[in-house]
Amino acid sequence: MSKTVDQVISELAAEITAEEASLRKKKETVNTLCGAIGRPPAYSLESAATALPTQIRSDQFYGQPLAASVRTILEMRRAQNLGAAANREIYDSLVAGGYEFDTKSEDIAQKSLRNSLAKNTALFHKLPNGQFGLLAWYPNVKKPKASAAVRGEDEIEEPPTNDNTGESILD
Repeated sequence: MSKTVDQVISELAAEITAEEASLRKKKETVNTLCGAIGRPPAYSLESAATALPTQIRSDQFYGQPLAASVRTILEMRRAQNLGAAANREIYDSLVAGGYEFDTKSEDIAQKSLRNSLAKNTALFHKLPNGQFGLLAWYPNVKKPKASAAVRGEDEIEEPPTNDNTGESILD
């Protein structure tokens, strides 16, 4: 049985990730031993977050929640020093990863994605250029105001009044 190029790439990427994790543990051990005898660390270790895979598997987002899938895409882009992405780029990555939109057309799926990202202001931030990034990347951006319903306040709407008398028009 022959394998597709995508399958081979996925398998090799998984092996690389496992070998990098093993190598990182060895470097940490050497650094710990150096510290025990008063030497400076022999290895500088990058953060574990930089070990994110940069290739999207064809089934990576199948059956996954939209927000989690988009977050993964954006984190992968950041690891590649690409940062925020346009709606179309995110859509193409989701489709490449097997995400299934429950829409009748691609155009509707893209609009639905854009609306979902714009409404999820707790996780995503829409930049002035129209691209989306993770809100955590922009610590100096004003946080969105919570609606009255989210704050637990009751919204009470005053009945319309007559400007001349100040009495309720509904009476």
